[in-house]
Amino acid sequence: MTTARYVLIACLLVLAAGFAQTDDYAPEKENAIQKTKPGKQLHKEDEACGSYFWRSQKADPSGAPAVYYFYGSTEYGKGKMGLYQQVRYRAVVDDGKETPTAQVIKDGRGVVKEVVVRMTRQELEASKNCFVIP
Repeated sequence: MTTARYVLIACLLVLAAGFAQTDDYAPEKENAIQKTKPGKQLHKEDEACGSYFWRSQKADPSGAPAVYYFYGSTEYGKGKMGLYQQVRYRAVVDDGKETPTAQVIKDGRGVVKEVVVRMTRQELEASKNCFVIP
């Protein structure tokens, strides 16, 4: 085989491996949430809720109050954001969770049914402007 064929085969293998990878931070998985960073909110009027969430009156196109958070890789440009209407969130107290987690639950058609957030009671109290406390 020629060198060009080896290079072509190597490129095809790399491409195939890239397509076979799954999303390590798929929203349907339970993902750890990153702490908020002042000045990194979507709109300057957005309100921090505790140390992990932002509440916004402008982020949702319908005008409904929305809550958002950041998760995934902390490398520049690789992190992800979860932004959903406030009514979609269900906070669950789990005092074993040092860092809050979020998991998106969808119905059979792929529509977001709820966003389950697990966090300590203390963090839930600090985030009470974003969630209904059970």
